[in-house]
Amino acid sequence: MNKLRIGFIGCGRHATKILYPSLHLARLELVAVCDIDEEKGRRNASWFGAESVYTNHLDMLEKESLDAVIICTGPKTHTPLAMDCLEYKLPVFVEKPPALNLADVEKLRDRSDETGIPVMVGTMKRHSLIYKKMKQIISKPEFGTVSMVEAKMGLGWKNKNGFALLLDAGIHIIDLLFFLMGEVEDVIYHKHEIDETRTSYAIAFKFKSGAVGNLSVTDQQLWTRNNERVEVTGTDQFVLAENMIHLAHYRPDGEICVWEPGFSVPNDENSSHFIGGYAGELRSFAESIRQGTPMQAGIADACEAMKIIKQIEPEEQYLQGSINGNIDYPHWKSENYWLQG
Repeated sequence: MNKLRIGFIGCGRHATKILYPSLHLARLELVAVCDIDEEKGRRNASWFGAESVYTNHLDMLEKESLDAVIICTGPKTHTPLAMDCLEYKLPVFVEKPPALNLADVEKLRDRSDETGIPVMVGTMKRHSLIYKKMKQIISKPEFGTVSMVEAKMGLGWKNKNGFALLLDAGIHIIDLLFFLMGEVEDVIYHKHEIDETRTSYAIAFKFKSGAVGNLSVTDQQLWTRNNERVEVTGTDQFVLAENMIHLAHYRPDGEICVWEPGFSVPNDENSSHFIGGYAGELRSFAESIRQGTPMQAGIADACEAMKIIKQIEPEEQYLQGSINGNIDYPHWKSENYWLQG
């Protein structure tokens, strides 16, 4: 199988920590990198094997022979960069969120439809091992009628407003509910706000299948501890995923079938890139290009997620800052050493 030739726009923290190391796991050949900070571009080219470095993405698109482009620069620039790639007829993987507002995401979706060039959005949880296994379980006839889902995402955000919390983090779990439960018919919610940077949501869903669900999203927990839980109810049974590493199927006969990753075994699927879904999403991107199948999740899925977010926070006011004036999350500290060129 030939590797796809990739141009990568963006050399920031998330891209360098997560996406670049996952490229080889998806059989993607990094040909060129682009960043407005040339030093970071040269660093990533050296670390991950690219031959060319650019500070202008249009130069890269014009000069390089590429099969696709990956974009991870921040929500303000994702849509215009992706639109430029579509003009060069290049499939695009764009990190979430694809834009700062629904209108821009719809423009990108419409342009993708007009050109026939696909756009995938990096909502990775549907590609994580545990949720793929959960989907397999609930899709079997013996699981019966899927009637309810309960989900929770707790973070240690504490430095943005509610819209940013939902756009940056909540979009992941909303897309996951699409993957597990299908299309949404109705949404209602309640919101608790201590101040603009401390927000919790209780969101209730009615799915077109007839199933119902609850989603809790809060920034009042910890970055340094996983606080994620998804439970799906079938007929006389349920399946529970906790913190992306513990899956238990409670069967009608009383038996409990459990899956956990084998962290002591040094294989790819036990690495955080697979457990978290990052390698899986890039593999899915590559397979969709090779096979000509729809992107999972595509830009249309991102539009639906953005519609739900806009129902809850209609102003779409993306505020970024912090209580102390600086962003310095505790879970970044261990990364700072190796991110230095």
